[in-house]
Amino acid sequence: MKTKVLVVENEILIADDLCATLEELNYHVLEPALDYYSAIEVLQTESVDIVILDIQLGGKKTGMDVAEYIRKHLNVPFIYLSSHSDQKTLELVKDTMPYGYLVKPFNAPDVQTTLAIALSNHSRYTNKRASYEKEEKVDLTPMEKVVLRLVADNKTTKEIAEWLSISLSTVKNHRHNICVKLDLPQGTHSLLKWAIENKHTFY
Repeated sequence: MKTKVLVVENEILIADDLCATLEELNYHVLEPALDYYSAIEVLQTESVDIVILDIQLGGKKTGMDVAEYIRKHLNVPFIYLSSHSDQKTLELVKDTMPYGYLVKPFNAPDVQTTLAIALSNHSRYTNKRASYEKEEKVDLTPMEKVVLRLVADNKTTKEIAEWLSISLSTVKNHRHNICVKLDLPQGTHSLLKWAIENKHTFY
């Protein structure tokens, strides 16, 4: 399935040019939104994978206002499009936490690279947040978290027991309880795989 892109740009020629570039790059491009209100309408009615926002939209409401709406109501990455790359502009938009920044005039390789990085980073962030929320939700005990960290360090049950000065059966019980709480199949490899992939959530 193609990635669905919304372009929010008040200059029609630039919007059409960007949409044509995106279509050549094999993206599914929605009809561009020319102002804040039309952008919000699309975001409320369409499923969108990523949004490209011009900062200035020719009215009181700017691309940053659209960005704030996205941050409050949607889990969608957005990147800015602007003819300005000065420090003042960058400082202005930084607090809205964009996933990228395209400078006009743009070219196809820049568009492709910026979108690919933005989508990848958003996917990683979403997965990281989901893993963190899952780990928090299951409410592991302090000792279970210690055991999980040691599992992530690829230590065996015997090594964990020696490291913590506890019995093998106690370590096995902790591992069993962790698997139950995380809804993982019992076994060394499933817990090890989860611990390594989600190491950032409990360190």
